[in-house]
Amino acid sequence: MGKDWHFGKKCRRKLFVPKKKLKHNLANLNTKKCESATDDYQQNVATSPDNTTAKNIDTNIEAHQLVYSTPGLSRCISEKTCELNGRRLIDIQFFITSIQSIRHKGFDCSFRDLHLVNETRNGFISKFVFKCNNCGINENIHNEDPKTNDLNINMAMVTAMVNVGQGFSQMDEICATLNMPNMCNRTYQNVHNDVYQHMYDLAWNEMAAAGKEEAKLAIEKGEVDLQGRPKIAVITDGAWSKRSYKRNYNASSGVACIVGQRTKKILFIGIRNKYCCICHRSSTLGIESKDHLCFKNWNSPSTAMEADIIVEGFKNSLDMHNLIYNRMIGDGDSNVIKRLRLAKPYGPDIVIKKIECSNHILRNYINKLHELSKKKKSSKGESVPGCMRNLLVSRVERLRAAVIKAVKYRKQQNYISYEDSVKMLKKDIVNSPNHVFGDHENCSDYFCTRKDLGEENYVPDMKRVGLWDDIGSIRSALTYHTESLMFNLNNNAAENYNSILAKFVGGKRVNLYLRGSYELRCNAAVTAYNVGANRLSLFHKQVAQKSPGLFTKRYIKKSMQLSDSRRRCKLFAPAAQRLKTKILVGPDENYGAVEPDLDSYPDLSLSELNDKKILYLNTLKLTKEEIIALEKSTKRQHECEDWHRERKKRLTASVFGKICKLRKTTSRAKTIEALLYGTFQGNLATKYGVEHEEVAKEQLANILGVNIEPSGLYVDSEQFYLAASPDGLIGDDGLVEIKCPSSAKSVFPEEAIENKIIKCCVLKNNNTLHLKKNDNYYYQIQGALHISRRDYCYFCILTPKGILYEKIFRDDNFWVNSMKPQLSSFYINSMILELIDSRYDRGLPIRDGL
Repeated sequence: MGKDWHFGKKCRRKLFVPKKKLKHNLANLNTKKCESATDDYQQNVATSPDNTTAKNIDTNIEAHQLVYSTPGLSRCISEKTCELNGRRLIDIQFFITSIQSIRHKGFDCSFRDLHLVNETRNGFISKFVFKCNNCGINENIHNEDPKTNDLNINMAMVTAMVNVGQGFSQMDEICATLNMPNMCNRTYQNVHNDVYQHMYDLAWNEMAAAGKEEAKLAIEKGEVDLQGRPKIAVITDGAWSKRSYKRNYNASSGVACIVGQRTKKILFIGIRNKYCCICHRSSTLGIESKDHLCFKNWNSPSTAMEADIIVEGFKNSLDMHNLIYNRMIGDGDSNVIKRLRLAKPYGPDIVIKKIECSNHILRNYINKLHELSKKKKSSKGESVPGCMRNLLVSRVERLRAAVIKAVKYRKQQNYISYEDSVKMLKKDIVNSPNHVFGDHENCSDYFCTRKDLGEENYVPDMKRVGLWDDIGSIRSALTYHTESLMFNLNNNAAENYNSILAKFVGGKRVNLYLRGSYELRCNAAVTAYNVGANRLSLFHKQVAQKSPGLFTKRYIKKSMQLSDSRRRCKLFAPAAQRLKTKILVGPDENYGAVEPDLDSYPDLSLSELNDKKILYLNTLKLTKEEIIALEKSTKRQHECEDWHRERKKRLTASVFGKICKLRKTTSRAKTIEALLYGTFQGNLATKYGVEHEEVAKEQLANILGVNIEPSGLYVDSEQFYLAASPDGLIGDDGLVEIKCPSSAKSVFPEEAIENKIIKCCVLKNNNTLHLKKNDNYYYQIQGALHISRRDYCYFCILTPKGILYEKIFRDDNFWVNSMKPQLSSFYINSMILELIDSRYDRGLPIRDGL
């Protein structure tokens, strides 16, 4: 058989072709070899005298899958390496320390022996999973420390977007530009809600601290009430989430703030939202909305937001700060003051005084003069030459400067009474156009240095074409706010908050009111306003309970140094010249009060009402000396706090006609509601009358050759619940009542009466004026004559084209028979009941008095 045959142990060789080893068989073979090698290695390690290496590896490495291998085993591991793209945000110190701390005992493995397996991201927080090529241990490396209580990178990023006035869409674009992955919208919203809660707590803590500071300063000044509660002045203003451009008053969100006048720190803010995207989407789909943090809290018009927020702030001032806001400094573009007087947050005895912002008063004055300079005809219908209109434009700033100089001088006069200072300031303001246009006859010595310069007098020419009367009307509107000018206060502090808020809301160009982001930014703006750049440190401490990092502190220090530098420059450097842009401020309207939230209580019993009625009537009684003193102290009328407080308890002559004409079967409820709770603060007609009243007095005084003095509030010496405020006084026996109807501003008064434009009067022989005895004005005049105990009254009607007047004498029979019984019955049987036991405040219908 040959030498290739063996017997005994017979095995046939070289008689077949060896099998070809397939690819998968090779893989299986390698796997078995690896397993065999692993078993041999584990056995060797277990039987080795120094077997602590494996135990140490097992105890020191947590949550890792341990695979033992020999150096030749590394080629058996064939895992796919993860590929990363783009950039990441990391805590550099923590990241480097994490890499340096990797050390596997037994094999001396380090970071160079690892390869990346996976990345897990939660927003900007990343976890990188590495696997060791030698021992197979998994290592997790984070981009920041997950165990620390520090401000994590997600919250820091969302807070940063809030501080720079941007949102999720802008952050998405920033990340795309940086080639960096961004968090999803859901994660952003969840983190946003956490940031909101921390920012809300921080803002209200800062407002509470500001309230304590205001209270301390008020107590030091002795400005407290009888119960020891501090009384302070506050500055108010509101803003909307979008720009109105004077025509689109439909913003979905709005905010208003109350700022302490002394500390210039915010004491209260309120936010109103008309929209919630989740509620809106559910309503559109006709399904019930899921549980969510809803910020919708307003269903009324946007124009009513500011007044409602300010009233809420006044109502909460005692609970929040134990403060009484007895003076309010604000602009003239809202109806806040009438809502406050209706709400009576501190009871009926504390009247909140409104002080108009001097900047707004002067700005409106200048704007009206500029508008007048563009009119080619005066209100009399006369053509105004272009040279006069150009003259007016060229001296507008001088008119403003004259008012400012007068205010500055009168405020420095400490040797005369406040009432006299206001009176003298009003005289200076009335004379300021004469001074500017060359008539220096009535100029005070401090006011004028041009008397002997031979300056041309343009006043006669202006009077000839009617331009002077138009300037006088604008000046009269300015003199209406003389006392506010005397205070020389402004609402710049509240406007400053609005400007800071504009930065946080992206200049009102970003839609931020869908899910409460607007409310978060309003609170963030409070912290920025009250504490400045240090808000970053306070927010970090609020969240992490520790101070922020190096670069945050460095930014805070730099910002504070820059702020101090700017403040020093304003104090010591000369004011920089700058061009002032024209700002138009238009009136606003409120569309109604909010729903009452007062609890209802039962009416007082009849005996209790009678007892309270007697007590209340006794509080109205005044001696003759007190009546005289009250009239003298209230000559500024609407500008005087006593005038408002005393007249609201009484019936005044302007409503005598309406009350006396009420039928016995007519309910008194509507009339009482209008008198006590009416929100009417004037319209275009009343505004026109106020603007031209001083012009009418001046012309009437020139015609009669008398001096017309201002009048205060007269109280009847018998019926103390009756009062009157005439337009002027002549000597010791005469009164003046002025009517300037806006409906007749383009015609002669005779023509207006003949054409029934003015219906209260008729013309008798020689075109003499005669007031109808059944007209409300006649009742007003007779009431004023009786209450003031004067003999006659000049009733005057003025239009830009002429003036008519009538001398009316007191008629005691008319008073006794046609007025006194009706007025007494109305007050004693109807109105006083609402004053002592208000049903309106309890949300109940007012007593009809029948």
